[in-house]
Amino acid sequence: MKKVVTTDFEVRWGECDPAGIVYHPVYIDWFSVARMHFLKENGISYMESFHDNGIVLVVLGVQSRYFKTLRAEDQVKVEARMEKLTRTRIEMAYRVVNAAGELCTEGKTEHAYVDERNRAVNVAKKLPEVWNLMQSRLQD
Repeated sequence: MKKVVTTDFEVRWGECDPAGIVYHPVYIDWFSVARMHFLKENGISYMESFHDNGIVLVVLGVQSRYFKTLRAEDQVKVEARMEKLTRTRIEMAYRVVNAAGELCTEGKTEHAYVDERNRAVNVAKKLPEVWNLMQSRLQD
């Protein structure tokens, strides 16, 4: 598996506050897109592997720290990597860098695998092939 997957974005005007600076919740959306891109680049389609098997990744926590502002039309890269994996949870880490390679934001998200009734799911039991692929990433 790829340890880090990068997703490119161009900041859109609608993602900015009235001052023309990226509104802080937008970073959480970018983290979500980067997380799904990370999985896909590592051979795991979120929709097919999880959603179509009745598993949802719910957010347990989000952290974000901001260092530099971004504005409309800025080119940014969001680097995503898996930081921690258990049979019932996954933790991802993110770095947002501008076109000059400067760190603008760092963040983390923690997720639990749950079923339609919002009960914890052991991914190793329910989706062993997906579990093995994800676990191999941490052993690289």
